[in-house]
Amino acid sequence: MRVAVIADTHGLLRQETVDLIEGCDAVIHAGDVDTPDIYEKLKGQKPLYLVRGNNDGGWAGQLPESLRFELEGVPIFLIHNRKDIRETGENVKLVIFGHSHKYSEEWAEGRCWLNPGSCGKRRFRLPLTMAAVTLLDGKIAAVERIDLETAEYGKNISPAAGCRETMPPEADRRKAVGRILRGMDKGETIAEMSLKWKLPQDFVEQVCRIRVTHPGVTAEGIVNKMEVNELRGR
Repeated sequence: MRVAVIADTHGLLRQETVDLIEGCDAVIHAGDVDTPDIYEKLKGQKPLYLVRGNNDGGWAGQLPESLRFELEGVPIFLIHNRKDIRETGENVKLVIFGHSHKYSEEWAEGRCWLNPGSCGKRRFRLPLTMAAVTLLDGKIAAVERIDLETAEYGKNISPAAGCRETMPPEADRRKAVGRILRGMDKGETIAEMSLKWKLPQDFVEQVCRIRVTHPGVTAEGIVNKMEVNELRGR
């Protein structure tokens, strides 16, 4: 599951944000929506998890100040201002907040603290950012920072802390490649397959690239091509 994480839109829902949301399965908004029309637009697109920010007026009285929920087996705590957190719950693996308009991602004791920054009205000269989080089998597979102005999508992905991925032995490489090919057929992402099979993301990405550039290639053919590339020092 891929989740769009945004905050502090302040009455402005940029087209870039809408386009990125369309490629996700759910939306999490950490508050300061500012206007009810933005809330209505978001509510009509994907499953929406939203809390009230300090700039959300009377229309937002129905919204909670904090929210605990679960997606893909991952317990999540959502609030607008991190300073207002009193208790998140022991099992929470992902804490999401906003307010500062500054992107931040911290890992501590298996828990991710994420502020997606602001993708709405600009504050001072701060960059316009949001995040995309990949969840799989009760774990955070990856966290991706998205910089809207530079179109840097997929270049700032950090695997979940504590995920130790190792290259498969040569004898198991064909089996690993076969699993990746089946995952591609199912529409699984590189991050999802990396976590699922405990494989390095660059290995998974290399297999996917060969598959795309050589349609119809078999698992054995991919392994042979990878070995040739290694011999050439690539």
